[in-house]
Amino acid sequence: MFSLLDMINHYLGYFNINTKLKNRIYTIIGAFGTIYLIYVATRWIHNGYWLRGFGILLVGLILAYFTVMNVFYYFTTKKPPFDISPKIEKLMGKPFGSDPAAEANQQEAANAQQQMGNGLLNSIPANGYFDAKKVLPGKVKVTLTQQRNIDELAAHLQQLSLMQPDYSGLGQREIAMQIEKQHKPIYAIGLGVNIPYFELSHQGNDLVVLAGVNQSQKVEVGTVTTVGLQSINDIQDRVKLYLANVILVGGPYMEMGRNMPMEKQAPYAIRVQLAYEKQGEEKTDTQPTSQQPLSSTRVLSK
Repeated sequence: MFSLLDMINHYLGYFNINTKLKNRIYTIIGAFGTIYLIYVATRWIHNGYWLRGFGILLVGLILAYFTVMNVFYYFTTKKPPFDISPKIEKLMGKPFGSDPAAEANQQEAANAQQQMGNGLLNSIPANGYFDAKKVLPGKVKVTLTQQRNIDELAAHLQQLSLMQPDYSGLGQREIAMQIEKQHKPIYAIGLGVNIPYFELSHQGNDLVVLAGVNQSQKVEVGTVTTVGLQSINDIQDRVKLYLANVILVGGPYMEMGRNMPMEKQAPYAIRVQLAYEKQGEEKTDTQPTSQQPLSSTRVLSK
């Protein structure tokens, strides 16, 4: 029985499947192994081998406990009330076999990889540079059709090797270190991917964002609803708006599980930045500067 379980576990390693799905499979396999172990223990006890039978039964009950923990974690969103894992981790401190020097080197490598990922946001936008003082983040409303367009665009970018959802090549331990340091999930595409082509289309009173791998394949990916802290309807008659940048974000991400990072799925989305110019304002030379962070907000003066 155990040879069969080991063989199944071995062959699962050949398939590139979702981490959570793989752990669910391992949990089911482990459950069968635990049931078999308890069955063997009861047979030993039934045949009069009390000491050996109860010893095997004790091991089986311990494995059954951890199997139940995995069922709670991998198959439900509930937290078990009798989970002793945090107490064990606190008691043990660092994991067995940990090497502080090696962990320091891995941390440096993870920081370097993260900086490489951040570079995606600092590359030249498709629509050129704008004065950072006149660039604001915008909020986008997305319909079901536009969401499908975003998902198809993400798949096309990946096919063209313009996007690599591989966590910058980081391993499980490096990802865990980043999550613990930043206290937030790590996305497979990092902070985001610049979309090769985008434009702003005025359709009646709506500002529709069009994007694609090139101009001939542009599709609608959302409608701008606010710029900074103000509604589009409140400022359209006072300022001219230009689409400064469109970034693809979201998708698969890692967050800490009970003992290791776990991958979860989120829909891809877009974040936009818009440059503004007051009506009648004379154009001035702008300094070549990269776009400001998407999290900043300002209120346009009336």
